[in-house]
Amino acid sequence: MAELVAAFLFIGVVAYAVLGGADFGAGFWDLLAGGAKRGREPRHLIDVSLAPVWEANHTWLIYCLVVLWTAFPPAFAAITTTLYLPLIFALLGIVLRGAGFAFRKATVRTEEQRLYGAAFALSSVLTPYCFGAIAGGLASGRVPTAGDGDAISSWVNPSSILGGILAVLACSYLAATYLTVEALHRDDQKLYRYFRDRAMAAGAVTGAVSIAGIFVLHADSPRLFDRLSGPALPLVVLAAVGGLAGLALLWARRTVGTRVAAAGAVALVIVGWGVAQTPYLLGTHLSITEAAAPNATLAVVVGVAVVAGLLIVPSLVLLFRLSSRGEVGVGDRPFRGGVTEGERGSGEGMTEGDDSAAGKAGRGAGAALTKGTGSTGAKSARTPAVPLDPATVQSRPHRWVPYALCAGAVTAAAVAGARATRPDARWYRELNTPDWQPPPWAFGAVWTPLYASVAVAGGRALNAARGPQRKALAGEFAANLALNAGWSNLFFRLRSPLAGLAGTLLLDASNVRLLARVARTDREAALVLLPYAAWCAYATCLNASIVARNHEPRHRGPAKG
Repeated sequence: MAELVAAFLFIGVVAYAVLGGADFGAGFWDLLAGGAKRGREPRHLIDVSLAPVWEANHTWLIYCLVVLWTAFPPAFAAITTTLYLPLIFALLGIVLRGAGFAFRKATVRTEEQRLYGAAFALSSVLTPYCFGAIAGGLASGRVPTAGDGDAISSWVNPSSILGGILAVLACSYLAATYLTVEALHRDDQKLYRYFRDRAMAAGAVTGAVSIAGIFVLHADSPRLFDRLSGPALPLVVLAAVGGLAGLALLWARRTVGTRVAAAGAVALVIVGWGVAQTPYLLGTHLSITEAAAPNATLAVVVGVAVVAGLLIVPSLVLLFRLSSRGEVGVGDRPFRGGVTEGERGSGEGMTEGDDSAAGKAGRGAGAALTKGTGSTGAKSARTPAVPLDPATVQSRPHRWVPYALCAGAVTAAAVAGARATRPDARWYRELNTPDWQPPPWAFGAVWTPLYASVAVAGGRALNAARGPQRKALAGEFAANLALNAGWSNLFFRLRSPLAGLAGTLLLDASNVRLLARVARTDREAALVLLPYAAWCAYATCLNASIVARNHEPRHRGPAKG
């Protein structure tokens, strides 16, 4: 159970690094954009890209803190009483960064905009550096188990400095890659070349610092070095391949897969660091099981994490999709449908820093947000605003309802299956299982994103279906989730691997029907379901192997108590 919760915690760390890290990296490029005139267009692209999502990305930081102090209180106490200085600086940087980003767009005077812009940019560098320094202090074993370690040397040391620099560089690489793709989506060749060159430079510098960091770790963190060159070496190699693939896709002007390759490279580096530290939470001491809370607390944490993931992940996915389509945003990425001047009333101009005649007029009498405009700074005429039709708006279906219903159904199935699952039961531990069976904690780590993918695919497919087709699709999803939850009851409550095999075969057949039906409605939703179907097929093979190895009916009847 403790390993499962640790895996949940690390999922949050990876998500915050990939999503929040890109936001911090955008502030890094804001800092280096130059003066007001030269940096106007890059800064505007940064603003309209970050505005819809930057607050949502900090959800993962809160998630990590809550899981850490609830599930591993000794580790939380040791970290906060030793590394309190970089933690304070990082949290202060997050607050100043958010305030600077918000107030920079609300102020009118140039001096105030520069002040808030500087706070946003400098905090975007300070915060990831502090987080990287904290990781270096943990990896090098400078946080004692009892806490109250040295407040300075615990994060001012070679490993921490290396971790801080790599964190800033990785964030800048992620942000430059994301912004390059965003510029391609806008068909802005100038900004594409601007951020592509910076992404290539950031990737090259990150690789060079990583190679140089090998010698630093060899001297300052020998255990981390040995583990990175041993069990975690495949992950490090894959991270390097992912980084090179991302750079190649950028150079080839590809939008599909570019952000995934860059984010995957950074995620693999962090996962490699986690594998290298295993089984210790503090780098060289205090194992996961030693720091874990009682099993009752861990069970509650697992349940809350699963439910939170099923509710929050689909919402974040929907937010990112709406943002990428331009349906929410600021500046030249308006709210869908546009807003007329009369509806908007008096207010600020079209875009921050827009010094065109229309922009000046807008600052005096209230300008309209326009739909389908080109890149910032373009001299071509803007497309007239399209007024919102209240009747049309009211007749639109609530597209979030299918997502909410699917999330609720998936949550119910997950909870029902989790209540029946007993991997620590004595009869299950006595079974002859194959060598290729994953550890118990891996199942929860895998099922959480798979359940989220089912909720997302279900909501998307139900939105695309109509009439009887929608009812049939909803019934197929309900049957599939019932079979999913039923397997745990057949296997664990009846203590019968053979009954479990029958249940998982029925689930595989339901997956085939579901994929076929969803593909007729929405092919992208069917692609989202493929990992779920593949894992179920793997579970079938595992169940069949257990049946073959335990052909004698050693345990019969329902579980007692």
